[in-house]
Amino acid sequence: MTEITPSQFSNWAGAAGLSRVWVVSRADVDAAFAGDGAAGNSTAGEAPPLTPADLHPGYRAAVLLASPGRAFWEGFRRAVPELAAGRPDAAGPNPLDRYSEEVVEALAGRLGKHDPTALTLYPFHHERQLLGFGRLLGGARWTAATPFGMTVDPHFGPWFVWRGAILTALDWPPTPMPETPACEGCPAPCVTACPASAVALSGFDWETCADFRLNASPCRETCLARIACPVGSQFRYGEEQLRYHYGASLRMIERWAGRKAEP
Repeated sequence: MTEITPSQFSNWAGAAGLSRVWVVSRADVDAAFAGDGAAGNSTAGEAPPLTPADLHPGYRAAVLLASPGRAFWEGFRRAVPELAAGRPDAAGPNPLDRYSEEVVEALAGRLGKHDPTALTLYPFHHERQLLGFGRLLGGARWTAATPFGMTVDPHFGPWFVWRGAILTALDWPPTPMPETPACEGCPAPCVTACPASAVALSGFDWETCADFRLNASPCRETCLARIACPVGSQFRYGEEQLRYHYGASLRMIERWAGRKAEP
């Protein structure tokens, strides 16, 4: 059987709406998880979470899959009729995570014909959830934190989300990484666009953002700072997609605020 190439796999992923595919070498991934990298995600008295090497001792590369723009969202809408009908609450818990898993597992199944050891990992709650998911990029400089707390892809800007990753024993060459973070040299319109003053060159103030969003504000169903980012603006989410994502994050903030208020 002819071995599958990264470009062939990327074509499969792109057809499913996962058109950002990064291949990272094991050496870079393991270095990013070394030392206190993984342990830093655990609390006192807990065992540190598993690393990629723990989960797949024989892997050679990590293949990260992200959904930029609107294509993955459109596939999700078609797959979840309740959403298309305007009844997202009827779709059950975490429908987007479930759909992401279905798509990633299907890709892993195709890859499995060439690598039976291929193993999927996820950034969301899952039996193979990998804490510190971003470390799979091997500490690439372009992933440096932005003033509004999100990773900005050099091409797609902030309009992408990691959906999963596959550890493979195939000896694929790593994807060339950009040398410069997208924010470098940017006049940072995101800072002045934030009405809560939670966005700053010195870093993102998550609690200030959360407190502001709990009140009636333009930030309940969108993020003005993210929209102001000039990188990849042609891939910006549509209004429905923004409402879905920011509605979900607002519900998480409301649960956080409820726990914070408990005596």
